[in-house]
Amino acid sequence: LRPYQTQAIRWMLDRETVRKTLPAQYLKLKCRNVEDVDFFMYLDSGEVVDEMPREIPIPPGGILADEMGMGKTVEILGLMLYNRKKKRKLLELEESEGNFFDRTSPKKEIQLILGKQKKNLITCRKCGLRQHKKCVLKHSEQEPERYICPECWRSEPLVEAGTTIIVSPVSIKMQWASEITKHINDPSFKVFIYEGVSTSGWISPTDLAKYDVVLTDYNVLKMEIHFVAENERTSRHVKRFLRPVSPLPLIRWWRVCLDEAQMVEGVHNQTTKMVKTLPAVHRWTVTGTPIEKSMDNLYGLVHFLDYAPYNDYRIWLKLSRMFYQGNPRPLLHVMSRIMWRTCKVAVLDQLGIPPQTEVIHYITMSDLQNFFYRMEHAKCATAFREKANKLAREDTSMARMNIQTLNLLMEPMRKLRQDCSIPSVLHRSDQLTTKKMLTPTELHEHLVTSNEMDCKSQLRSVVSSINGMAAIHVIRKEYDQAIKMYKSALRWAEDYQGTISVDSLLQIHALHNILEVMRMQEQDGGQIFLEEVKDYEERCAKLEWKYIETYSNIVKGVELELKPTTEKIREVTSNLSGKIDGRWWRSVLYRVDRDAAKTANLLLKLNVEIRNHDVTARQIDTVRGLDYTLTVWLDKLAQNRAQLQKAFKSIDYFVTNLKPKHLWPADVKDPIEKLVQTAFLCHLDPELPDLSVQERMKRPTCVLCNVKSVLTQYECVIFQMELVEDGPATKTKGSWQMTVQELLLRQIHAFSKRDSLDPEILEEGDLYLAYVDALKAEFKQYSKYWVEINYTAAAYDELNMCRSRMQVVTVEELEESNTRKTIQQILDCEVDETLEDFKAQKMNSEREFVRLKGTLKYLQHLGSAKEIDVCPICQYTPKDKYAVLQCGHHFCVACAPEILRIARNHGNIIACVVCRHRQRVPDIYYVTCSQQDCSEEAITVRGNFSSKIVKIVETILQLKHQEPQVKIIIFSHWDPILTMLARALDQNDITYRAKTSKFYKGVEEFKDYSKELTCMLLPLKYGSKGLNLTEATHVFLVEPILNPGEELQAVGRVHRIGQTKPTFVHRFIVQQTIEETIHRTIQNDQSGLWSSKQVTVRHLEQLFQLEDDEIVLY
Repeated sequence: LRPYQTQAIRWMLDRETVRKTLPAQYLKLKCRNVEDVDFFMYLDSGEVVDEMPREIPIPPGGILADEMGMGKTVEILGLMLYNRKKKRKLLELEESEGNFFDRTSPKKEIQLILGKQKKNLITCRKCGLRQHKKCVLKHSEQEPERYICPECWRSEPLVEAGTTIIVSPVSIKMQWASEITKHINDPSFKVFIYEGVSTSGWISPTDLAKYDVVLTDYNVLKMEIHFVAENERTSRHVKRFLRPVSPLPLIRWWRVCLDEAQMVEGVHNQTTKMVKTLPAVHRWTVTGTPIEKSMDNLYGLVHFLDYAPYNDYRIWLKLSRMFYQGNPRPLLHVMSRIMWRTCKVAVLDQLGIPPQTEVIHYITMSDLQNFFYRMEHAKCATAFREKANKLAREDTSMARMNIQTLNLLMEPMRKLRQDCSIPSVLHRSDQLTTKKMLTPTELHEHLVTSNEMDCKSQLRSVVSSINGMAAIHVIRKEYDQAIKMYKSALRWAEDYQGTISVDSLLQIHALHNILEVMRMQEQDGGQIFLEEVKDYEERCAKLEWKYIETYSNIVKGVELELKPTTEKIREVTSNLSGKIDGRWWRSVLYRVDRDAAKTANLLLKLNVEIRNHDVTARQIDTVRGLDYTLTVWLDKLAQNRAQLQKAFKSIDYFVTNLKPKHLWPADVKDPIEKLVQTAFLCHLDPELPDLSVQERMKRPTCVLCNVKSVLTQYECVIFQMELVEDGPATKTKGSWQMTVQELLLRQIHAFSKRDSLDPEILEEGDLYLAYVDALKAEFKQYSKYWVEINYTAAAYDELNMCRSRMQVVTVEELEESNTRKTIQQILDCEVDETLEDFKAQKMNSEREFVRLKGTLKYLQHLGSAKEIDVCPICQYTPKDKYAVLQCGHHFCVACAPEILRIARNHGNIIACVVCRHRQRVPDIYYVTCSQQDCSEEAITVRGNFSSKIVKIVETILQLKHQEPQVKIIIFSHWDPILTMLARALDQNDITYRAKTSKFYKGVEEFKDYSKELTCMLLPLKYGSKGLNLTEATHVFLVEPILNPGEELQAVGRVHRIGQTKPTFVHRFIVQQTIEETIHRTIQNDQSGLWSSKQVTVRHLEQLFQLEDDEIVLY
């Protein structure tokens, strides 16, 4: 032992063996009106009493808070050896033999934990119930003379034990076992690893008390709380099996020791509640970081120690407030009696640990990742400010926020910090939002695709504005101007085809309306060109068919998929000779009904299956009732299927004429138009949810909804579904599981197989169940068929809607029709204003479209592998860096100063020297020329990964080159980043271990040099607590850590007692990102804000400040 460890053990022995008190802190007061009475005011609570305060007893135990890596484990082991409980024979639980046998004879009932065997039983001497020996004596060295079952142990006195129970994180539980084996040579010193009653099985308190040390972890205690009497889960049914009981609260432990005690800083979580239920003589908490986030972290430790009255949070709050207000003496007075802390800097001469060096790796993002990061930085900074304004004030301390609010506030920062390591995007759906980490190739594809969608959106806005302007000119009867506008819209469509193109509906709108305007012009005596009209008509018809054809092909495809299911039903029906009336199962029931025992057995089995399948279903009492239930169901199946086929037959005229409107036969034209129109009014109108119930009830019911109603009724017969009312509509509730009736058929069929009935009956049963399966398959196709038909009707409605243009409506007309003004209607007084709005929208959209097109060219430029063209100004090929303009042309770094000087003199506008395209200076993008390192020492990293991942792998390869057996621990906040890093290590033949279900085994393999493992990948929240990994000499911190306590824990895994080599901490910081801001802020923290956990919302917002992107190419 080192001197400081000896001092720590002496202090702990003093805490356990000497009863001490804390002098009461009070102020003596006098009252003028009652001079003969002394009053006393408690300084900590402010309470005034008329009795002199007594000294406060200090509970035996305390907080061992030596800094990480200083041997706290050895100090606790020393305490256990120096202060063992005096051994005495465990008291036998006494109960007179007479009383035992005088009671009522025990019931012949067996309560089992496992299995159903009735051999090797043992009887409880209190309740008389019997259990299997292998279940309850699993950990007993010999069978007890007087056995007590787990349930009866609850009413017994606590077992006085000399055992120390050590609770630690699961990651270091086995490390405790190895440390005990390493440092304690006493063969009689016994250790038991407790995995929980649900895993290890029952161990009696007397057996558990025979061990010197019991090791368990916080995860076990979290689950164990459900096996304590006051926290047991209740059951609606009578108990048939012995309920597991936790033995831990049935023992008065000599010592309870919590390692990494910051895990129980919250007093209301399940783990803390379970820890508090453990009776103990001495209570100890061991932690290298007793204050991780705020002073309230100490309260969890004080609460566990039962340090009254300071375990009352109201009193503790007053102490902490005085501390924050600049008066630390009361808190120090309380804590100095129960806490011992030694810092490394104070005993460096005793430790003998080699020095630790910090290495900072500054990383430059690729142009692509930097482009993505800048966009995300702006979004996340805005999102953070919005959340901060809603959730907290600027001066609100992070330490004072509840965890839910803090998580919401930190989400934008968390996203941005992850993007520094690996770019990620969110995929949102109706039910789920998932995050995907992107490789550089995936990132490029994502950015190009997103930009193309944005370009298409702006192009849509431009053409929509032009069409709107044309409509205004039609209203003004300025037909020539309207035609020019529509032709302009069509030119945009001709200019942009391919990925970025004008929507076909916008083109149809322009073509349809330009033809109408030409006819209006002709009626007014104007001249039109027939060839031009014919051309527009053909183009319009082609676009309409192209739009409908997609839907038509899908409907025909589903129709083809439906036919085999219908044919399957015909095939099975023919094999049954057309007899689908249930003859086979009636034969089975007839034979069963003649045997009362078989009947009872079958009905019991069926009712059990019914209850397990649907607790609300009625039970079957008789065979005749069973026959009736199945017969009614089969009749409903046949009836509903026939109605469904008839319903779909009623819309054949629509399905068989999915073609352009001008090709519809005359006899179906009106019915199809009526179908589409009523479908819109019935359920396709997007404004329908905004209407009142009365207004919706006035709408007609379309033929498609009638078909849907029949489909829904059939669904409720063939599947476990039911109809529910939802306002004016009717919906289904349930799932596509088998019905109770189908379950009964399958159980009868299984019963007939077990009873070995005639093969003919069994074969018929197989065919009948195949018939039911075929019906369900057919229904699913019909359901899909209806959905696609409905989509097609909506497509025809879209065509009708896209042809309509803006119209002028009067207030009188609106009042007379009792309707609201639609988006296509304007008042006469709004005509001029609307035209100006369209012009402004067109101008803004054009400007944004040009900017986005320039961005797209830049992104395509980054993805191209072709050689760079010479600079058009100096005619030299760029070597280091060059600028890309919106038009796609570029200029080199040498020409930049003169170009920027000219731009500053022209309002920060630059003109391309090739095409004269004008743009703003901030909209210039930059490309860094890739330079290959051809030196012999150059290291090539295989795989397609982000800049940071490449740098980390490159650093590992360099270290391996210098020291082949080097061992490295890599910490990150986030598992997805470690997963991506593991993939990179695999591709570069670097061996590693990561956090798995068998974590301790992975740690042991990492420590073993014969396994030749290089890296250990650990999540910061899991792997930075308590692990002893002195075999490693390098710690990689993938991202800056906001919590200094967590960082100290991580670094402490290697820089600790037992380390014989110099150690290195590697920080990977991406330049010009929030990472660099965080690192610089924490390093330059002269005020101690970050180390004292007094960071506010304002300080966090300052982290989003990014250096201004000046164009500095020289």
